[in-house]
Amino acid sequence: MPKTKTAATTSVEDILASHTPPVRLLVERLREIIRQTVPEASESAHPVWHSISYNHPRGGYFCGIFPFQERVDLAFEFGVLLPDPEGLLVGNGKQVRYLRFKDEGDIREEALKALLQAAIDLPERRDVKLGLVRAAAKQIK
Repeated sequence: MPKTKTAATTSVEDILASHTPPVRLLVERLREIIRQTVPEASESAHPVWHSISYNHPRGGYFCGIFPFQERVDLAFEFGVLLPDPEGLLVGNGKQVRYLRFKDEGDIREEALKALLQAAIDLPERRDVKLGLVRAAAKQIK
């Protein structure tokens, strides 16, 4: 019986193995920017989500890279709470917002770094962040 990969045994390379060179290049560039901006963050591969997740020692999971066939999304779990003066975040769910990249030219590095910093500057506790999400949703109604 063949072994299946679990979260503990899946690597970033496993996640990227089936992707084209342009998608892999985009993922590597995003990984580099995240490492530069939030060097204390830990990175892990998640086969079920087909993603690369980032956790901060204080606030936990704050973003993830999701490679697709012809693009890469960078999702912010509490993206709805992030300041986005350039209007780069997309999505209309209650909580998650993401950036979508089709090529390296789509990466606006300074704006991305500001969003990463804002994501880790959110309150540490998840329940507090969820309360802020609920409060923001009430203001919209």
